Amino acid sequence: MLQPLVVGLGRSGSGLHLRALARLARRTAATGDPLVALPAVGCDPRAEALRAEALRAEALRTAGAPGEVTAVTTLEQALAQVNPATAVAHVCTPPRLRHEVIARLAGHGVRRLIVEKPLAASAEELDALIRLREQADLDVVVVAHWTSSRLADRLRRLVRGERLGPLRRITVDQHKPRFLRSLTTEGHPSALDVEIPHSLGLALDLAGPADLRAARCWDLRCEDRTLPHLGGVHVELEHRSGVTTVLRSDLGAPVRQRSVVCEFERGTATAHFPLSEDDDHAQLVVASLDHATAPPPDGEYDAGHHVFRDDALTAFFEGAYRDFTSGTPNAANFPLACATARLLCTAREHCAVEAPTPAGSR
Repeated sequence: MLQPLVVGLGRSGSGLHLRALARLARRTAATGDPLVALPAVGCDPRAEALRAEALRAEALRTAGAPGEVTAVTTLEQALAQVNPATAVAHVCTPPRLRHEVIARLAGHGVRRLIVEKPLAASAEELDALIRLREQADLDVVVVAHWTSSRLADRLRRLVRGERLGPLRRITVDQHKPRFLRSLTTEGHPSALDVEIPHSLGLALDLAGPADLRAARCWDLRCEDRTLPHLGGVHVELEHRSGVTTVLRSDLGAPVRQRSVVCEFERGTATAHFPLSEDDDHAQLVVASLDHATAPPPDGEYDAGHHVFRDDALTAFFEGAYRDFTSGTPNAANFPLACATARLLCTAREHCAVEAPTPAGSR
């Protein structure tokens, strides 16, 4: 079994990674095939003592029963409690701190890493991480549970099978109110770093390499506060396959939405990802524009409304841990994460020179 070491106990580390790891540990143990060794070790090397105590309580609450996580305040304390030969480090720090943390982990002999998205905050940092991965012989997997979800797999099969004709356009809407977290945390410098890495990676996976056509961010405004570039973002891509993609994320929206619309020559597929950890069911609506020439019935790809369970993050971790255990590298994950990070860097540069966009503009 492999033991998790979660570095960074913010929203991603305590609220998502630890919870999913606890579910995975309980489930695989119940089937007689234990995969995750608990307790996980969690730390936040940036936190002061009082902050660390609060994070420790949150980690224990979100991870599940007491005993499923041991929280400490420094990376040195955390490394003293794990064996590098069996440790999997989950790096959940802000992107600008990733290289330093990964270098320290590699220096202590940790070779298996799961890194939160986006992989890096700049092209220079990305290049440095790529060199570090090669020099230290690291097995790095970047969190990409959208692309590994059951919902994405169904979209991928529709695209490759051309049951509705060639793919022409992808439109992604990722909207949610994010006022409190934006006001109280500093991990994400712009809306580009919040939701877009999920959808950008999925678009590249479905339609292939792309070039940036347009990108703009707007400010988040609430009462007497204005947070630059955190209100939302609009990104347009031109894929070399001929497909166009529009990615939209409004972080001041009054409602939540996580939808992907794939427009084909003869129909559409509208995918609705789970909105939060409160529910793990996805939905897919397949519609043919020409019922007379609609493809024959094929179960999960029939025209209509399909609802199915899709706990993508837990499934993603299971796949990564099984690959780590067997020594099988996840060949497609890291190149896709690098391509996603580079496009994000290009979009950041574009937004930095763009004229300000009115708040709430999509």
